[in-house]
Amino acid sequence: MKIKDITKVSKDLKLLYVEDDALARASTLELLENFFTDITVAINGEDGLEQFQTQTFDIILSDINMPKLNGIEMLRKIREINQEIPVLFLSAYNEASYLLDGISLGVDGYIIKPLNLDQFIITLKKLTDKIILKKEHDNYQKTLELQVRERTFELDQKLHYDELTGLLNRYSFFEDISNASSPVILMIDIDKFKVINEIYGVNTGSLVLQYFAKFLLAFIQGTSYQLYRLSGDEFILFDNIDTIDCEKCENDIKKFFKLLKDFKIDIGDDSISIDVRIGISTSQVDAFESAKIALDYAKKQKKHYIMYSSKIDKRDEERDALAWKEVIKSAIDTNRIVAVYQAIVDENAKISKYETLMRIQEPDSEKLISPFLFLNVAIKTGLYSALSSHIIFEALHLLDHSNHTLSFNFTYGDITNSTLINEIDCFFRLSPELGSHVVFEITESESIENYDDVKAFIKRFRQYGVKIAVDDFGSGFSNFNYILEIEPDYLKIDGSLIKNINTDEKSYVLVKAIVGFSHELGIKVIAEYVHSKEIFEMLKALHVDEYQGFYFAQPIEEKNLTRIR
Repeated sequence: MKIKDITKVSKDLKLLYVEDDALARASTLELLENFFTDITVAINGEDGLEQFQTQTFDIILSDINMPKLNGIEMLRKIREINQEIPVLFLSAYNEASYLLDGISLGVDGYIIKPLNLDQFIITLKKLTDKIILKKEHDNYQKTLELQVRERTFELDQKLHYDELTGLLNRYSFFEDISNASSPVILMIDIDKFKVINEIYGVNTGSLVLQYFAKFLLAFIQGTSYQLYRLSGDEFILFDNIDTIDCEKCENDIKKFFKLLKDFKIDIGDDSISIDVRIGISTSQVDAFESAKIALDYAKKQKKHYIMYSSKIDKRDEERDALAWKEVIKSAIDTNRIVAVYQAIVDENAKISKYETLMRIQEPDSEKLISPFLFLNVAIKTGLYSALSSHIIFEALHLLDHSNHTLSFNFTYGDITNSTLINEIDCFFRLSPELGSHVVFEITESESIENYDDVKAFIKRFRQYGVKIAVDDFGSGFSNFNYILEIEPDYLKIDGSLIKNINTDEKSYVLVKAIVGFSHELGIKVIAEYVHSKEIFEMLKALHVDEYQGFYFAQPIEEKNLTRIR
């Protein structure tokens, strides 16, 4: 393959190159400039999307894992504008989880990092061939239709048919479904196809796709299904019928899996069999998206097939999450993040300290929004750090002009946030006497990746007299060795065990055991969610040290603290 044959085409194409790593960007640009004369560089996905919205490009070459907007999310937004523009992803091996999302968005190819010249040339050759064919087809339709009918047919075949399998392709599918009144879609994905490619090689992987295509063609013989290869290892069976028959669809699926058990491909002395996941949609609205949702759910649940229903459709939740993200950002920008304080009392119901909690104040109102509604969204969208930092320092500054003892919640993300931790350390260096009025509550969960980080955090602040509590103990992830290692001053029993302790014998036995072993280790026990006198009396009988819950006090703002001091 001669490079000059490729550059004849590529030199006339406009390239959008998106890469956040400066070193990778510089080295790759040196190679790209041998093939393209017009290159626009974007430093992240957000920048790439902005460039795409303001300019016209022929090809996009993008990294996947980037800040602000990763390559997948950038492409998803670009596909809303343009379904056809060729896209290549630069992918590291540890980015394999992104591949299926990329394939479903119509990525034309993946190039493994670091960029390999031979692989790039092969991929670029295929892509330029496709671009040439598309442009020739468009020009032909406009100017030469009457003169070159045979060429039109050839190009039309390549536009509508998959080159590897000969099946109708993604382009044809979306054409056909746009005219369907009652679509039935079976979206089929070969399970762990990537493993086949890794073990046997790409050529064998292509052979598997070809044989599987023939298997599907044989399966639909005598039926009204139409078969498409969507992309990669995804295939679609599509039917447009007057009346939806779910029972027939179920029987077709059972027959399919029965036949699939005997499907094998002999490779030398080895034999390859495959398994698949299928997403089924009979929805008349957003049929393709519904099938994809069902397929994704089948993969997550490790089911052979799933029929779409509103119960598995998380799009409304995603839209709600986006709405809450804007609420959180607005609250941060307009300083409406509020700290509230809930009393923790001793066995005589006398206040010993307050736990610092987070709320958002509604605009133009004194109403406060519970973190139950927004906390998960804040964590998933990366906004939690700003919320946590605001609350912690609002409460720390309260210590400057009060004699209260306050406790603060710290997630593993807070503990590993060096900027936040250094700022807190600076606060205590300036006011070391306040450390004895502070308890840091560490939430124990599966998110803790390195317990050495936690121990270093504890050691750093115990020098100021800060006490340590383990929060939510008994909530489902409770590591007794962890308790022994960090030697906390307090252990807070999770509210899920406390709230029903008067009716749930298992909860009672577990709480009793936790109190016993904690006291043996010299650790004080705090019970959360104490909501009645009956529960309070039961916990006192178990010798719980401190109590927290609506039976004693609801969370209040700083201005009201003096009322219950």
